Amino acid sequence: MKFSLAKTIQAAVLVAFSGLVCSAQTVPEKAPEPNAIGVFFYLDSANGTLKRLPQEEFRRHTSTGFSSVTQSVMVSGEGSSLHVADTQPTFVFQVFKEEEASRAKLFQFNVKGSEREYDLSKWHHKENTTNTGLPLNVARYGQSSFKLTPESPLAPGEYALTLGPTVFTFSVSGK
Repeated sequence: MKFSLAKTIQAAVLVAFSGLVCSAQTVPEKAPEPNAIGVFFYLDSANGTLKRLPQEEFRRHTSTGFSSVTQSVMVSGEGSSLHVADTQPTFVFQVFKEEEASRAKLFQFNVKGSEREYDLSKWHHKENTTNTGLPLNVARYGQSSFKLTPESPLAPGEYALTLGPTVFTFSVSGK
């Protein structure tokens, strides 16, 4: 059997090309995952990157009225340094134990001058109500992370994500 050099080169190119096509189809793109535990990251779907949410100092505040007591969380500053246009953003985070993921909470701030505040609980006329936050969907994401999305689109404004004793902030522009 005689093969020409041209046919041998064609066969080699065909084998190399089919190998590239097959490997491109079988290698899944790895989802970006956080490199820190207990920290929230915004998943920028436009470019597939994670942006760390600012962790802000906060203080608990108790205010009393004629027949009411309100406990709230206050953060200094009129707004977060992280702005998202998406009204139903996705956040990614890691926890030590899987069951801790369900403790993630999302709150909307009330902006009061140069501070942001959300209520934790309110006692009024022997009735106590606890703010459980906005409804969320939390699901497994990648190998060791979870993703969190609000169940409904968020209105423009300032928001806080919490997981234990930390407050991470972002704002929604809705544009």
